[in-house]
Amino acid sequence: MDLPRLLLIATGGTIAGAAPSADRTQGYRPGALPVAALVDAVPALRGLARIETEQPFAIGSQHMTGAHHLALVARIRAAQADPGLAGIVVTHGTDTMEETALLLDLTCPRDVPMVITGAMRPATAIGADGPMNLYAAAALAVDPASRGAGAVVLMNDQVFGPDRAAKAHTSRTDAFVARDGGPQASILDGRPRWHVPAAETASRRPSLRARLATLPAALPRVDIVAQHVDADPAIVPFLLSRGARGLVLAGTGHGTMSDPMRDALAAAAAAGCLIIRASRVANGPVTRNAGVDDDAGGFVPAGALSPHKARLVASLGLAAGLVRDEIGALIDAF
Repeated sequence: MDLPRLLLIATGGTIAGAAPSADRTQGYRPGALPVAALVDAVPALRGLARIETEQPFAIGSQHMTGAHHLALVARIRAAQADPGLAGIVVTHGTDTMEETALLLDLTCPRDVPMVITGAMRPATAIGADGPMNLYAAAALAVDPASRGAGAVVLMNDQVFGPDRAAKAHTSRTDAFVARDGGPQASILDGRPRWHVPAAETASRRPSLRARLATLPAALPRVDIVAQHVDADPAIVPFLLSRGARGLVLAGTGHGTMSDPMRDALAAAAAAGCLIIRASRVANGPVTRNAGVDDDAGGFVPAGALSPHKARLVASLGLAAGLVRDEIGALIDAF
């Protein structure tokens, strides 16, 4: 019996990291090992699938840019056009993994599963978690039950939707959680167990694939503004002067802000800048006119999205030619 074909795209990160000694889990160099070394470290992979590998770049994911994102989308779209491909695994640094997962889910077809995985310990560490994560990701990607799942995040035997996946710890191997929920699937003895039908869950998430059938040369700039004690609203006109077409407030509590910050953001909205009101709190939605008069300010509440995911959705929405109310409806669909 022929094994399914799997495309493994390596982008760097801790999973390919190298530290000075095996007892070091910090102070390592991310993306130091090539994709071939990742595969060689998990011989059991060859019993799961016929693996094809690519390495478009090797970076820590804190260095991920819109250009990297667009290149990754273009490559994955091309791969998904191959009818013989069963699944795709992307190894990625954990710092911005959840953003890349949402990007791929919003812009790529969902029939061929896209599993984004990584590691919290470098490949050279005693007890490195990368090899098991890679094996589990491959098993998930080629599992027939994963067909239509779109993009998901797999870490530590748990599978999270791209809209809810969140890194919640700086160093533990169980660093990832789901905002306001739980995992969609789990891995036991290398076998995926979907708690909810993969394709059905993915079908409820919005998509911009049709609107972004032709990818832009660059993504519109959207920045995040943080509300904190003594936050200076002068950051708002400064970011506009730097070319920001949208701003996301990482507000306190229910997306609240000081009066001076509200006035600055309302002025930006009146000038045509997209303003999204999110919260720096780890869980809970930001809903319309709760704590802040969104209608008066011209703001879009972020709903269930974190500030950095709202930023990504805003940028993609602007790239797709959506206006404020359409982007608001897109956010509400999550």
